Order: sequence, then structure tokens, then C-alpha cells
Amino acid sequence: MASIKFNLRDTNSKNETLIYLILNHEKDRIKISTGISVYPKNWNKKKQRVKELMDIPNHHQINLKLEKFSLIMIEELNKHLEESNYLDKDILKEKFTTSIKTKRKTIKIKKGFWGYFEEFIEYKKRELKDVKDYNNSLRKHLIATEKILTRKATFDGMKKIHNGFVYVMKEYLTKEAINSKGKKGLTVNSIGKQFKNLKVFLNWCFENNYIDQFSIKHIVNTTEDVDDVYLEKEEVERLIKLNLKDDTERRVRDGFILSCNTALRFGDLQSLRSSHINFKQEKGTITIQQSKTGGRKIVIPINKISDKILKRYDNNSPIGNIKIPVFNTTIRKLCERVNINENVVVYRTEVGRKIEYDHKKFELVSSHTGRRTFCTLKMKQNVPIDMIMSVSGHKSYKNFFRYLKMKPNEYAEEMRKYMD
Repeated sequence: MASIKFNLRDTNSKNETLIYLILNHEKDRIKISTGISVYPKNWNKKKQRVKELMDIPNHHQINLKLEKFSLIMIEELNKHLEESNYLDKDILKEKFTTSIKTKRKTIKIKKGFWGYFEEFIEYKKRELKDVKDYNNSLRKHLIATEKILTRKATFDGMKKIHNGFVYVMKEYLTKEAINSKGKKGLTVNSIGKQFKNLKVFLNWCFENNYIDQFSIKHIVNTTEDVDDVYLEKEEVERLIKLNLKDDTERRVRDGFILSCNTALRFGDLQSLRSSHINFKQEKGTITIQQSKTGGRKIVIPINKISDKILKRYDNNSPIGNIKIPVFNTTIRKLCERVNINENVVVYRTEVGRKIEYDHKKFELVSSHTGRRTFCTLKMKQNVPIDMIMSVSGHKSYKNFFRYLKMKPNEYAEEMRKYMD
């Protein structure tokens, strides 16, 4: 009688090690690699399967493959014995390997929620420079919701509208998830971002025909206006005139000013290099593929301020490898130094309640303020919206107008020009 076991190649390995299929038939023993590797700490020796833990998201997929390998080996063994009446190890190994290759081509294995999620992450890594919004944040919140429900995330669970996975996840994000201040409850925009990313994943599954399409109208990526600031023209000029001796401060200031004049995002500003700069008849442009919009190519005219900054760094990025936290902390200190300290009231929804915060303007400045400053100042200069969007790379008017941070009285004064 035949029996099949699965053993690890090296049970003491600190790294991943191969899983071997072992067939015992009467006095014969065949050992063959499955081609699958796991960490020994994730292996259940008694069950001869990967442990079913939430932090091993592909355990179901691996165990399913082991089950299939076991069935295929028994099937090929029975066929071989019927044909030959004795066991030829080499022939059986060859038939097993051939059968596995054939079935991989003809049989589409349903991977389940986490199996497809892992494939989605690998796809996004080829498409984007940074996938932490999916691989870190979304993954973390999905796993946390699983723990609350004490069951795994599934596509059927995502379909359920009332008291389903999405409902529980929203409750968790609103009341329990830890925010950037170390307190419980994410902001409306942070919650909306998680559901937006979840919908991106689900739509990817639909488009690839991995699962049957279902309604995701109940997965709502809500947003709210949080009154992010922009700098006035004279505030930007104060930063330009600031005399700086510290190299990091100078690079951060120059990078920020360059963003105010080009609308470049932090990631694109950081990756800027001389090959992106083009000069024709002394009028330069920056041609770059944006990292956040799926590689959309934009062409940005270089003005005198940008030209001066770029030449200072041999047409490369001023900020180099400076990280966002360092950039944000530094630019806020510089803004405080030049008295960008207007009182600003910010309204945010936290733990389901509207909360009012008082800030000094410099406290709200960040790497994204330069981009917002560019859009708002150009709008105030009556530059046509389509022209501004061609530089900023915005795809929709809805997203573009979220960047405009003119004050109500400024809109009123602009409107006065068109009043009788």
C-alpha cells in the first residue's frame, strides 16, 4: 500500500527550505522536490502542511498545491503499476514531473483572496516605485479586521453589505486603528484611502477574470476637505531670500521652491536627474514620467527660479536621498524662521466626530505644499485650468479643484471682476 508524506529539506534552516514529497510503496521509497519553499517555523510537522496563520497569507494556496501533488503522485503510481507490474522509480519520477507541468498549463487553480492579493502586489511592484500603500497599510488593516472577525478575508465576505467584512473594517478603521498621532481612529481621508486601494485590488481581480464581478458600491472611499495650506507668492520669496549655511536646510528649501515652480510630487522631485532636463533655444523643460499616475509623461516649462536651482545641482535633484520626515520637519522650521505663522483653523473628522484644531501656518507645510502652491498661484494668475493640469498631471477636474486653496474672500474678489 502506498503512502505519501511531506518533509522539509532542512528543519533547522533560518531561511526558507524546500518541501519534499516522499512516496513509500512496499519496500520502495521515492523522494522528489515540490519546488515550494517555506520557513521551518511556519511548518506544521504533525500535519505536514503550512501552518494556518493570518501572517502567512499564502498558506491556503501552498497547502492546496501539496494536496494536488499528493493526488497526482497516487494517480501516476497506479497508472505505472498497471502498465509495468513493478515500480521503476526513475520512470515514475519523470511521469509525475510531466503531469505536474501539464496540469499547471491546463488547470487554473483558484488562489483565494490572499493568493490573488500576493499576485496583485507583485504586479504593482512592476508598475509603481512604491507599493507600501498596498503591501503595508492595506495588508495590515485587512489582517487586523480578520482578527476582529476571527475568520479570514474572502471574496464572499467582501460582497456582504450588512455587517460584512467591509462594515467591520470601517468600524475598526474609524474607532480602533492607530493614527499618526498614536491615538485610536483614522481620519476620513485615511479611511477613504484604504477603501480606494481595496477597490483597486478587487477591480484588478475582475479585469483578470480571476473572480466573478460583484457590486462594490458599498465600499465607499469618502474624502473631506482638510484645509491644507498653500504659500502666497511673497511667502515663497521670503524662503528664496533666506540665507542658509546648513547643507540639508539648503537642499530642502531649494527642493521645496522647485516644487512650488514645477508642481512636482516629492517622489518625482527626488528621482529628478539631468536626463530629464531638455534645453532648446535656451528655453528648458523637464520631461518626466510621474510615479503616482501609472507613468503618465508630463512636460514642465523651466522658469528662471527653477533654472537657477537646477544649475546649482548640475540639473539633478536638490533633495537626493533626503527622507520625507526629514524634509517635512526641516521645511516647517524654515517657514517658521521667515514668519509664515498665520493662524489657521483645521477641521477633521476623527472617531466619527468633527474636531477643530488651531495651528500656525508653518506647522501645516509639508512636501505636498509646493505642488498645491503651484496650482493655486497659477489659478490666481488666471492661467487656463487645462494648462495647469498639463503640468501638474491631474487627470480630472474633481481632483484638481481639491488642490485649490484660495480663501473665500479671494474668490469673492476674483468674482468681482465679472460682476456688473
